[in-house]
Amino acid sequence: MSRKARVSEPQNLLADGRDKGKFIREQLLHYGVAFLAVALALWTTLLLNPYLTPTPAVLFFAAVMVSAWYGGLGPGLLATVLSTLAINYFFLKPLYPQNITNLNIVVPLAVFMLTAGLISWLNESRRAAQRQAEKSLKLLRESEVQFGRLTESNEEALRQRETELHLITDTLPVLISFVDSEQRYRFNNRAYQEWFGHAAAEVYGKHLWEVLGESAYEVLRPYVEQVLAGEQVTFESKISYKDGGTRYINAIYVPQFNKQGIVEGYAALVTDISEQQAALRHRNLAEEALRDSEERYRILTEVSPQAIWMGDRDGGITYCNQYWLDYTGMTMEQTAGYGWIYVIHPDDRDRVFKTSMQAVANATDYEVEIRFRRVSDGSYRWHIVRGLPFRDQSGQIIKWVGIASDIHARKVAEAALQQLNEILEQRIQERTVQLEAANKELESFSYSVSHDLRAPLRHIAGFIELLQKRHSSTSLDQTSQRYLKIIAETAKQAGILIDELLTFSRMGRTEMRYINLNMEELVQEVKRDLIVETPGGTIHWHIESLPEVQGDPSMLRLVLRNLMGNAVKYTQTQNPAEITVGSIDNENEVVFFVQDNGVGFNMQYVHKLFGVFQRLHSDPKFEGTGVGLANVQRIIHRHNGRVWAEAVVDSGATFYFSLPKLSKKESE
Repeated sequence: MSRKARVSEPQNLLADGRDKGKFIREQLLHYGVAFLAVALALWTTLLLNPYLTPTPAVLFFAAVMVSAWYGGLGPGLLATVLSTLAINYFFLKPLYPQNITNLNIVVPLAVFMLTAGLISWLNESRRAAQRQAEKSLKLLRESEVQFGRLTESNEEALRQRETELHLITDTLPVLISFVDSEQRYRFNNRAYQEWFGHAAAEVYGKHLWEVLGESAYEVLRPYVEQVLAGEQVTFESKISYKDGGTRYINAIYVPQFNKQGIVEGYAALVTDISEQQAALRHRNLAEEALRDSEERYRILTEVSPQAIWMGDRDGGITYCNQYWLDYTGMTMEQTAGYGWIYVIHPDDRDRVFKTSMQAVANATDYEVEIRFRRVSDGSYRWHIVRGLPFRDQSGQIIKWVGIASDIHARKVAEAALQQLNEILEQRIQERTVQLEAANKELESFSYSVSHDLRAPLRHIAGFIELLQKRHSSTSLDQTSQRYLKIIAETAKQAGILIDELLTFSRMGRTEMRYINLNMEELVQEVKRDLIVETPGGTIHWHIESLPEVQGDPSMLRLVLRNLMGNAVKYTQTQNPAEITVGSIDNENEVVFFVQDNGVGFNMQYVHKLFGVFQRLHSDPKFEGTGVGLANVQRIIHRHNGRVWAEAVVDSGATFYFSLPKLSKKESE
């Protein structure tokens, strides 16, 4: 029986009214759709190429899918061949015999052809399955009629027909069901079990809503009511099944009539098209995202308070935003190409054009300051223009994008600042000349004062010496001799004070001479001088290992001379005297210290320690002028260091000074 049905298929086609002319027109339509789909995909891909560069074949897959869906395998293969040629010619290096072994070209084309061919074959299989399902549905109807006629006479033939029916329906990749007029399941093929995991016998006689679920039934109910009213229904919809998950289906409902013309049920052919819909949805989402991105870009550029432009690969303007049009008063047609050059200040044109063309030739970014003419008042205002090239996958420039920002206020401020700096520099030079003259006058005054002060002191010292020689020790009483001694010592002390004041005044003007100094050797030299000058008394010297530093040797010798001399002076009441010289290495500086066990001082008056003429000890046994520590502070400050002291009365004192560590470059 089934063999006869297969043999009679061509006759059935002719019986349905498909003559040769109609068949040819349908084929031409199918292949025409394939050609138009590929052409549309090519045009759209060329239009969106800057945004689809990594995947130029995505729209050609859609063209193949549409061609195969509509026309079957032949149109699908035609679309595959045309798409392959288009991709090769427009988006890859053309495939010639010379580069037939180039895998970078051959592999993508081969993958595309295989994938597109597979899509065409799958769609042809779907169409064949659908045609087979329709034919099987007809066979099913005929079989039901024949089964009705033969039921009473031939049960064996009925069973054979049922077996054939199940074989046909179970081999199809679509879900086939028969539902009666009461919406109860009467038949389901094997695909149903694969979809929902239920055997056909489990759902036999159950209502649609019991098996599919209420939510799925609410979607399908309008179509069920329509088919039960006697109309064939074809639809696509997204269905959330109770046990079959969520699927996007293509369904055909065909009503089944009895001899009296009353609908006794319907046959349902359901195909899962979730993958195709997902691909279509993704494409739609991508297109929507692209449209949103373009709209956001357009809004941003149009409302931007800066001029934004785009140009072709040769630097000619192809687009500029509204800010530029309003600012210059030019139209887009006037600006296009190199028309923008005419709103530049004449003095800037050659420089700007040369810079931009050099950037285009070298394919590099560029930045240039330009004066543009403003249409509102005809004035020229400074702008900074930045250009950036955009490249394709091969590294070739496809367009330029740039922005021009108004910096006129900054340029005006810079000009004013430069003028102010010039005035300030002139004033500084004038002030420097005045200070140099004042310093020379001060130096001359210092020498004059020292000379005028020394002369009376020399006279006093000379006459005291004459008086002491003229009168014997018996001619003057003890009190008069003591008076003469005090006068001589005072004159001597005044001379020392004058010398130290001159040294102090010169210290601020002396030129610094930086060299590498071995501080340990310098301390030993000062120690030897002090031992010679202060014989008597026991001093225990503790000199630690000291690092090298950069500094002026004569100045730092004077610092050590003052600090170590003070330690010797203020420990003369101790026996033995303990004096320690050491150092502390910090991150950015080296700290040196001189420590003794002498009389110390009250920390309450430490702020007076480094002032001129400030002495914390008035005892006659501790001689001094009060200038030495002031000199120490001035020298250390000129070395960019610090100086401080700590002490306890009758328990000694420690004096610190720091010298910065100089980098190798600074040292050189």
